[in-house]
Amino acid sequence: MTSSTDQFVDITKRSQDVLAESVRSWAETWQGLASQFTGHGRPQFPDSGVAVDRVFDFAEQVLGQQREFAKTVVGAGQHAVDTWTDQAAKVAEQVTDNAVHNAERAGDATAKATDSAAEKVRNTRSSASK
Repeated sequence: MTSSTDQFVDITKRSQDVLAESVRSWAETWQGLASQFTGHGRPQFPDSGVAVDRVFDFAEQVLGQQREFAKTVVGAGQHAVDTWTDQAAKVAEQVTDNAVHNAERAGDATAKATDSAAEKVRNTRSSASK
């Protein structure tokens, strides 16, 4: 697999892990709340401060995981852009080198043709003057 494919697979696995952890945390929170209502007698309601803390702790975990996921996606995108830029620069350099080489060859061929033509003209003039 290519590096980009590996990164995509890694991002997919990480997003699945984030989702699974979020669902697990949510289930544990609700299971804890529900267990308070299964006892005998009067149900005990959770302390409101504890409930608020649990909700915000859960939200904090989800947000942190989303942040890491976003960083991974952006990093993979940046890597792809960097790779493409490097490849484009290499191709441009090769094209430039090839153009310079061909121009030099064309210049050499033109010089040889000019010299040959000049030689023929001189030979023709010297033959005509004899």
